Amino acid sequence: LDSKGQDGMILLRTVSRLVGYLSAGQPGRVSKLHHPVYTCAVKHRAFGSTDLEYRGFNARRYLEERCPGNEFEVNDKKIHTQWNMSTIHNFYKEFHREWDNSNAKLLEFASGPYIHTLISAAPYVGQIYHSDYLEQCRGEALMWRDKNPNAYDFFPYFKYAVNTLEGEEGSEVVKKREELLRSKLKDSLFVDMNSENMLPGYSGKFDIIYSGYCIEAISSDYKTVMQGVYDMLNPKGFLLMLASIGCSWYMVDGVKYPIHSVHIEDVVTTLREVGFTLWYTESVKKRYEDGVTYLNDKEYHSCFIAQKL
Repeated sequence: LDSKGQDGMILLRTVSRLVGYLSAGQPGRVSKLHHPVYTCAVKHRAFGSTDLEYRGFNARRYLEERCPGNEFEVNDKKIHTQWNMSTIHNFYKEFHREWDNSNAKLLEFASGPYIHTLISAAPYVGQIYHSDYLEQCRGEALMWRDKNPNAYDFFPYFKYAVNTLEGEEGSEVVKKREELLRSKLKDSLFVDMNSENMLPGYSGKFDIIYSGYCIEAISSDYKTVMQGVYDMLNPKGFLLMLASIGCSWYMVDGVKYPIHSVHIEDVVTTLREVGFTLWYTESVKKRYEDGVTYLNDKEYHSCFIAQKL
């Protein structure tokens, strides 16, 4: 079931094998990792208010540093961005038969200023809701949707998703995907995961929730937030979550922002405790920007696919 690719990525159970487990009705069979679960020496930091922690956060600078379009097009240094997008693409490709594609509602939970993580979802859902705590992050998403001339250019990411991952040729299909996502992106909602009512502006439930590297970066009460995510899903709804494992901070524009150090066993245990059935895990070591050198043996990007049964 397990193998190591030449590039050092830890590849666990394939999604196609996972779908076989779904049809066979065998939940909870999670792949074993090649590496042990390390106990990181970094202590959990109790955050103050989100306002104080993120005062001065620059959403546009975040995009410029994390989504540099030209660099993404011409080399492989952004290997983790490619892994993120490929993981999201594979999820929708393999799981979209599990819900009604024309009516399904997707929430991107605490998204930051990103929208490229929604590209692969657009053909398989009826409505999409972006969300974030910060107004400037929500504003970036809505500027892109509304074709504001000052909006960030995600076109290289659309090209990668449609031309490379999906194998469709030409620029016209890429432009059509842009318009499809714009038509389905209904709003960007205020979300506060440190509040009992995390989505005060929305009372419905969702069929899919995507969470990318956000919960561990915002809240120290991991289980409570995960319970809230579970409660926002419809029965049989799916959670696709990407998480930073063993990390203690990230940097934007020279400013360090803390991450609560969580580990794979913490995430798996929490998902199960709040009621999720866990279908799939995959992890890849974090790398330096050269795309080759591993950061260390403790920090990973990880994917978790779980369902509310």
